Amino acid sequence: MKKTFLAALFLLGLVLVNLPPAAAQEAENDKFSFGKVVSVAADSITVKEYDFAKDADVEVAYSVTSETELGNVNAVADLKANDDVVIDYLEKDGKRVVTTLVKEEKGAEAPAAAAAAEGTAPADVAPAEPAAAAPEAAAPAEAAPAADTQTK
Repeated sequence: MKKTFLAALFLLGLVLVNLPPAAAQEAENDKFSFGKVVSVAADSITVKEYDFAKDADVEVAYSVTSETELGNVNAVADLKANDDVVIDYLEKDGKRVVTTLVKEEKGAEAPAAAAAAEGTAPADVAPAEPAAAAPEAAAPAEAAPAADTQTK
């Protein structure tokens, strides 16, 4: 979960650096959260997330609009319970309105590293070994005798 949080913060930072001043002002009002989907409705999503102030997991409702940008999912209705999500939102009239909603893909970060941690490597990934020198490269070629370059 820490990797997800750090990756999302990094991406958010990249976006903020590349925004024009007016958009940057609006982005300052953007807030960020992440957690697991509890339930989904046509215009809202409830997420279980960690509240640092309360030092506990809490369920938080977010409003979803037609302007909400989606990542790794075609529609909010495609989300299901226990999906990991990252949310950017604005607070408007006491509601949290989602501006960007991204479904986290499990194992998408480093499949080879995950396989190594499990002790199984994919068939197309060879273990890292130092390359052995070819015998031809170590010995001089014996194809033709050297011509005598000295003249008498």
